[in-house]
Amino acid sequence: MSVLTVRGGVPRVYRMTIDETGVGWDFQFTTNWLKIRASTNVVRMYFTEEDYDNDEAYVLVPEGDRGWEGPVEAEKVWLRCPVTSGTSEVEMIAFQRRG
Repeated sequence: MSVLTVRGGVPRVYRMTIDETGVGWDFQFTTNWLKIRASTNVVRMYFTEEDYDNDEAYVLVPEGDRGWEGPVEAEKVWLRCPVTSGTSEVEMIAFQRRG
């Protein structure tokens, strides 16, 4: 079984630099699988704007190649680097849900 069969679609790759102010990222489609890596410093990933605003209920993405991945149905995520005066280079791979 191929990766496309398991994860359900063509991967879309996004690269960005995140700082302590953070960013909301709109995929413009619904994902069914998400992989995120932070090359420098950890990153907090939120699935609702309310959680982002309150800095709660986040997934901590570790620094390094391992990152975080899993099944996620989302159209938008919010990212923040919790390190004061720090930044993180982030790569996200989002698989578009079919149907």
